[in-house]
Amino acid sequence: MQESNENFVVMETNVDDCSGEILGYTSEKLFKNGALDVFYTPIFMKKNRPAYRLTVACKKEDMFKLQNIIFRETTTIGIRYRFESRTELGRKFEEIDTKYGKLKVKKVINKGETYIYPEYESMKELAEKNNIPLKELYKLDELEGK
Repeated sequence: MQESNENFVVMETNVDDCSGEILGYTSEKLFKNGALDVFYTPIFMKKNRPAYRLTVACKKEDMFKLQNIIFRETTTIGIRYRFESRTELGRKFEEIDTKYGKLKVKKVINKGETYIYPEYESMKELAEKNNIPLKELYKLDELEGK
């Protein structure tokens, strides 16, 4: 099942004088306050200064709250934004049994095909608990969507 979300905003700003610690902290705050996605892209600004482009995706109703966080937490003085549409697949969160224990996953169905995506923190917990490499968990038959 596909779901459409028309109230989608992408905000971007270029930041060239802000530390990595501040940017990481800002990212965490944005996610905690409703951002759907936050990422940084390395860029070069005027005078060949290395910088980052901060991109934040959010619902329209969260835009001004998140803009305020960006202005408050970073050194930026301007934010561009645009409205976009996207198509999302419906999903449900489940726990599946594996030979290593219970694993939290997202189950997605697209045109009759089922995809199972493991949640990273749950995978990490199982890997540590069972003293196995994380990459081994990605090979589990239970993740094949059968």
